[in-house]
Amino acid sequence: MTLQGHRLPRPVLDELAVGRGGPDAIGSLRTAQHSKNLLLVRALVTLLHRTDHPDRAVVEAAYRTLGRLPADHRRAAVSHPPVAAWAFGTASLLRRGEPAATYPGLLAAVAVAAAVRAGVDADLDVPLDVATPGRLDLPGLGTVVVPAHASRARVRSADGRAEVWCARERVEIGPGRPAPDARWRPTPQLRVAHDGLSLTLLLDIPTWRHVPRTVETGSHQVSGEVGDPRRWRHRLDGAWRLLTRGHRPVAEELSAALGVLVPLTEPPAGIRSGTFHHGFGSVAMSIPPDDRLAAVTLAHEIQHLKLAALTDLFALVGPGPEELFYAPWRPDPRPLDGLLHGAYAHLGVARFWRRERRRERDPAARHHAEVEFGRWVRAAGDTVRVLAAQPRLTPVGRHVVRGMAGVLQRWRAEPVPPEAAAEADRLLGAHRSRWERARAGARPG
Repeated sequence: MTLQGHRLPRPVLDELAVGRGGPDAIGSLRTAQHSKNLLLVRALVTLLHRTDHPDRAVVEAAYRTLGRLPADHRRAAVSHPPVAAWAFGTASLLRRGEPAATYPGLLAAVAVAAAVRAGVDADLDVPLDVATPGRLDLPGLGTVVVPAHASRARVRSADGRAEVWCARERVEIGPGRPAPDARWRPTPQLRVAHDGLSLTLLLDIPTWRHVPRTVETGSHQVSGEVGDPRRWRHRLDGAWRLLTRGHRPVAEELSAALGVLVPLTEPPAGIRSGTFHHGFGSVAMSIPPDDRLAAVTLAHEIQHLKLAALTDLFALVGPGPEELFYAPWRPDPRPLDGLLHGAYAHLGVARFWRRERRRERDPAARHHAEVEFGRWVRAAGDTVRVLAAQPRLTPVGRHVVRGMAGVLQRWRAEPVPPEAAAEADRLLGAHRSRWERARAGARPG
């Protein structure tokens, strides 16, 4: 598996700096992410070899199998978002000398699942994760229910058919294959399409269970199950219709970037959402209560996804004393890199509402869009001014901040109806007041 160097064309960086980018930028970022993932997989194989890990031989066989696969199937396997997140976390923990907290044998499942999808002959032992007994998870393909006492399974792919042998039990598997055997559970997939543009998302919850929690999932509480996929399909279909017809550039980026949806547990009200820095191509969210909130959440999260991938190519913030800053969208103070991420994401939110206020005909919905536009243009603009004054920004980081500042300055000059502007000011002021009261209550004495 050959690695390559990467250069980001200046016009692509310029587009990213103003919060856009399009499919071309997504393609450049995705290619660089694939190289990063290959490096991580190579690193964990090397670390297992050096420490003579019990799964060393199985993992090395899996690595050789991946190397024999067609390039497009190898790329899809290694860059499957939960696999990329697992590779980062596993390599990090192995490097820190914490092998007990890892499941390196997942690479065998990754390789054989890719072989099955490609229709390539393969025959591999797959160690089972002791943390999830009774199951063999094949990333992006599905899950096989196996005896709880089993520690290994054998997966064979030959002549266009595939099967799992475990504790003398046999289960036939395959991509998209219906499940005549209840022990085979294919990974659910959602696909929505409007106006010639589609979005296809795998709901691969099982593979996320093998990602080391300390390095990847953070505070996101991944749902234990998908629930009713029809609810997700209905909500995403409405959001996708809105995005393709009213926010086509955002929809094109989402279509090119996203491949995995991570369902989160539902909050009492509203929505939870997030992205994973080392899981490029995935978005995590609870099921949205309405189409427009689903659409603006996706417009928000694609910004985080782009900036996270950009920071793997270029440092945007240099070393220095850790400072915390007020963020108009968070109840807690944020470090400098978190503030930059939030400003970039809310530039996307402001852009969404800017389009909505122009296209919305219903008076109440139009007023709401005007309020949200005024609120987030001002919030992001004020934050960008704070960012611009920070000496820790690198040249590329300063270029991104300048790009955002120029866009937000132009938008802030656009008139907003007085009643909408007043409500936006009230919301911003209330947030700042709550933050200051909370900070005052947290101070000793």
